[in-house]
Amino acid sequence: MVGTAALCVLLSAGVSYATVQLTKPDNSVSVVATSGGGGSAGASSFDLYGLLEKTQPAVTAIELGSRENGTIVPVAAGSGVVISKDGLMLTNAHVVDATDGAGNTIADPVFTVKMFDGSVRSATVLGASRDYDVALLQLDDTSNLQPLVLADASKFRVGDKVVAIGNALDLGDSPTVTTGIISALNRTLQENSTVTLRGLIQTDAAINHGNSGGALVNSNGELVGINSAGIPDAQNVGFAISVGTIQPLLEDLKAGKEISAAPVGYIGVNLSETPDGIAVATVQPQTPADAAGIKEGDIILKVNDTTVSTAEQLSAVLRALAPGTKVSITVSRSGAEKVFELTLAERPTN
Repeated sequence: MVGTAALCVLLSAGVSYATVQLTKPDNSVSVVATSGGGGSAGASSFDLYGLLEKTQPAVTAIELGSRENGTIVPVAAGSGVVISKDGLMLTNAHVVDATDGAGNTIADPVFTVKMFDGSVRSATVLGASRDYDVALLQLDDTSNLQPLVLADASKFRVGDKVVAIGNALDLGDSPTVTTGIISALNRTLQENSTVTLRGLIQTDAAINHGNSGGALVNSNGELVGINSAGIPDAQNVGFAISVGTIQPLLEDLKAGKEISAAPVGYIGVNLSETPDGIAVATVQPQTPADAAGIKEGDIILKVNDTTVSTAEQLSAVLRALAPGTKVSITVSRSGAEKVFELTLAERPTN
């Protein structure tokens, strides 16, 4: 939003969006990046065994294969979560990205789903959004499904207990289970110059390659989020796409509509957080801030009537405003307050 990635909580270099590649003849695995890739959970009565009995049947292992000469050759593996009795299943967009390890498009992709009971079913992709890293699949066989209920995202709290379930590293017949808490809410990760994931849940429950598309559940057995990303060199830092982000997309995904993230308002400054507040470090030329007269050294105090004291607060305010919106920016310059009127632009891709 404001130009300085670190101050916007944009963690790009170490973020891993990956599936497990399954192309070696000995069935061993190697990990390569793909082209993309209700609270109340802190109750003392937390029953992990009962929780798993309730939730594991909804978590699946998804295998992407390539049909070659009448044979299906395994290419990659991830996870999925059944969310309806009629066979709707959530996963990540990068899990169903039909490309091989070299980035080549698979001409005839096949999606095979292994259920918790060991049965194997086929699935088709109804819709996927790369901007949100979410995809919706339809299971062809809808018998004996035990779907997860989506949790109420408004009740999530930092400290809530959560459990991550998924096909980590494609290790075997049963899913991998890890436990932890919600470490933070509303995290933002910049995947590349054009895709930024927002509203993410940060957790210390281990999320590894192959977990992508799996379930993050609370102690009630409700789906909190879809596991999506990990930081390879970090300790206990993983991310899931919140059901609060996913739920509004479901009907469009089911209809196969193209879903792009809404453009976000942009003013064109790099920031430095100081004891005095959010200081403008540089103003990018030919941007709304430049045209309005905002200068290096100004301390940004308000956007319209909203007070901001950190770069993330400023970013959050701007994320809610579309390009073309007229706003007033109040700054402190040499101890005096000044108000600048400007029109937000669309964030550039470079």
